Amino acid sequence: MRKLPVFLLMMFISLFLWAQENFDNFVSDIQEPESIEIKEIDDIREIGENKEELKEPARFRLKNRTVELSIANISVGASNNFIAFTDIFKNPFDMIRNINTIRQNPNYIYQDSIVIDIDKFFDGFIFDFNADIKPFSFNFNRKDKWGFGIDIGHVNATGNVSISENILRLEKTKDEVDAGAAAFVDVGIPFFFHVDEVKIKIRPAAYVPIFYAKPKITYSHKDDGEGSCIEVNYDMRVYTPIDMDDDNKMRSLQNNAQNIPKNNMGYDFGLNVEYPWDYDLDVGVNMVNIPVPFATAKLYYYSQITGSAKLKPIDLTEMGDEEKSPKDVLKDAWDEKHETEHGYDPDGKKIYRPFSTLFYLNYRPLDTKFLTLIPSLGFSLNWLYNNIFSFEGGLSARFDFANIFIPVLGINYNDHVWKNSVDLAFNFRVLEIDLGLSLQSHDFVKSFQGTGLGVNFGIKLGW
Repeated sequence: MRKLPVFLLMMFISLFLWAQENFDNFVSDIQEPESIEIKEIDDIREIGENKEELKEPARFRLKNRTVELSIANISVGASNNFIAFTDIFKNPFDMIRNINTIRQNPNYIYQDSIVIDIDKFFDGFIFDFNADIKPFSFNFNRKDKWGFGIDIGHVNATGNVSISENILRLEKTKDEVDAGAAAFVDVGIPFFFHVDEVKIKIRPAAYVPIFYAKPKITYSHKDDGEGSCIEVNYDMRVYTPIDMDDDNKMRSLQNNAQNIPKNNMGYDFGLNVEYPWDYDLDVGVNMVNIPVPFATAKLYYYSQITGSAKLKPIDLTEMGDEEKSPKDVLKDAWDEKHETEHGYDPDGKKIYRPFSTLFYLNYRPLDTKFLTLIPSLGFSLNWLYNNIFSFEGGLSARFDFANIFIPVLGINYNDHVWKNSVDLAFNFRVLEIDLGLSLQSHDFVKSFQGTGLGVNFGIKLGW
C-alpha cells in the first residue's frame, strides 16, 4: 500500500505532461456553444486541511475557526510573452536586499540599461488579465463536520488577446485573432457535510454578467488580381445589462436595476467530493460552475462595432507623379470602413460561466499534516478563447506549522496560464492574513522569467 501514493503521483505527472503536448489535436473536435462566463478556482491552500486524526504526537495546534468573516480578499494577475519584469526592473530579491538604497533613490528599482528585443514581439503576442474581488464572505464551521456560508458581491473580470506570428509578420495566409473579455458579479451559498467518510462541498450561486465580448477579427494576405493585398475584418458585440446608448447611464442603470434579477440573472453550482482512500491519502474531484441549462444568464443590450481595413498594392511609380503627392498615393491604397450600432436583442444572449473539472490527490508522505503533496489533473472549457478546451493541472506542496503558519508552493497550469506561486497564511485564530505572489505566462519557461505577475491579499476574522 505504501507504493500506491508514489505510483499515483507519478501517473498524474506523466499524464499531465502528455496532455499539454496533445490537447490542441483534441480541441478541433469540440464545438462552441452559445457563450460563457469566467471561472472561480477554489483556493488550493484549503484542500486537505481538515483531515481529522493522523499518527502524530499530541501537541499544540490551533483549531479552525467556528465563525469566520472574510473581507478585502483581492487577487489580480496579468501575463504576456513579450516583456519580462526583469527587462525593466531589478531582481525582486536584489531590491529587498537594498531597500535602504531604494528609499534614498527610488529610481534604483529600474535596470541600469533597459533593453527590449522587439523581435520577440513579432514571434506572436499573448496577453491575459484576471481580477477577483471578494468584499464579503461569512462561514460557519461546526467542528469540521458540517458548515455553511454566504458570499456576497464577488466580482470576477478577465480578458485575453492572442495575435499570431503570421499576422504580426504579415505572412501570406489567413488567420484569426484570439480575443475575449467578460466580467461577472455573483452571490453564493457554500455548504459542506459528510456522508460516512466522504466529504461533500456544494456552492449554489446566482450570477449576473456585467459585460461580455467575444470579437471575431480575421486577417488575410493574398493576391486580389491587382497584386498582393492585406485585409482585416472585425465584428464585435459588447453585451451589457443597460443601454450604453443612453446619455444618462446612471438613469438607465436605476431604471433596469429592479429587472436585473428577472432578466439578467443566471444560476450554476460547484461540487467537490473528497474520499479518504488511505490513512495518508485522499482522492478528490472539484467541479466549478456546473451550468443549469434552464436558468442561464442573459444580456439584451449591445453595442456592435463592425468594419474592415484593406491595404492595396502601392504603385511606386505614382510617388513621382507631380499631380499626386505621396500622401494621396497612400490614401488611395488604404480602404477603411467602420460602423457602430447600439441595439436591443429581444431573444437575449445566453451567458454561461466556464466549466472545469479537476481531479486531485492529498498525499501526506510523513504521516502528518506538516507536508501535503497535491498533484492535480483535469480540464476546462472557456469560450472566451478560440480553443475552448484546455487541460489543467500541476503540483503543489502545502506545509502546515500547527495551523498558524501555512505556506503553499505550486507549479500549476490553470486558465491557459502557467503559474508558479507562493501563498502564505498567517493564522492567529482571531485574525488571519493571506498573502500570495505568482510568476505566470502562457509559456512554461517564460513563467520563470517574470513575463507575468499575480498578487493576492486577504483578511479573515473570527473565532
